[in-house]
Amino acid sequence: MSEHEAIAQQLQEGVLTPLSAVAARLDSVMALTRDAQVQRRVGEAAAELERIAATLRGQLRELQRGASAGVRSRLRELVLDAGQRLGCSPRFDAGDELDELPELLAEDLAAVLGEALANVIKHAYAGTLAVTVRTDGGVLTLRVTDDGVGPNDEPTSGRGLADMQARAEARGGSFGIEPNDPLGARLTWSVPL
Repeated sequence: MSEHEAIAQQLQEGVLTPLSAVAARLDSVMALTRDAQVQRRVGEAAAELERIAATLRGQLRELQRGASAGVRSRLRELVLDAGQRLGCSPRFDAGDELDELPELLAEDLAAVLGEALANVIKHAYAGTLAVTVRTDGGVLTLRVTDDGVGPNDEPTSGRGLADMQARAEARGGSFGIEPNDPLGARLTWSVPL
């Protein structure tokens, strides 16, 4: 076993597995109260733990590979992991040109995709998931589509949507979520290259 694999195994057993168990226990606590404020706070804490776990899973995959994979491969792994958690076979469509993205842009893209997938897993109750990434006409566009319950019009107290919006605006781009026909939501994040 390589040093990278040993570290990955230690993180999996000592951090990621217990972290996921705590998030699951928090979800089960919500059924014990009818207080909406308590439920909201517990739900937010569980969602934050899930985001941390998703980040750790990505880092573990990189450690297990022993070297940093290309951007396209990293994004594909995020999508496959989300599909596994949803119990579906996700569609992922992206070109190899993603591997040429500047590092900071690639980090923003991976962070936005990770947050979008966490939202689908946590809130959408989706049975299908499709992710498309394009670099056309000097613009990088990420599209995440699901067949779940659709976008929620009620304001949320989470930071995920605001973070995706801020990352788009910081790069002179745009971000939006709209209903998908006939069911679900379609998230679009676009920034100039």
